[in-house]
Amino acid sequence: MNRDPSLASLLAVIHFEWTIRRSIIALGESPNVKVREKLQHCHGHDKYKDVWKDEVFPKVQILLPKAVKDWESLIRSFKLRHKLVHGISSCGYDYAKDRVDGAINAAVDIREICVAHKVDLDSRLPVRRQLKE
Repeated sequence: MNRDPSLASLLAVIHFEWTIRRSIIALGESPNVKVREKLQHCHGHDKYKDVWKDEVFPKVQILLPKAVKDWESLIRSFKLRHKLVHGISSCGYDYAKDRVDGAINAAVDIREICVAHKVDLDSRLPVRRQLKE
């Protein structure tokens, strides 16, 4: 964070995306293959919100913007990520700090839900297969 706030910002959002994708696979209701298909073109907070609603909400009964305690902060983190990735701007420590914290805290919020549902995101994820007809 001190040496390269832009890189810290990108890594924080990458960590959130890794966390949210694995949590959707683990907590989702559809077979893993179907969930992975839905996630294949899923990028950005709004898309994750939609897939979470379809797959995870029926099980956990909480929508993603409520699961992430500071949803607006996560949105700001994604906006900065977009600007950095596409070379629109850079950022300094003070600007990046809140965005890094927002993405990391959002990942922590998701991990807490996973723990409550006995899912370890750092282990092999549960496998749900499609029933053969």
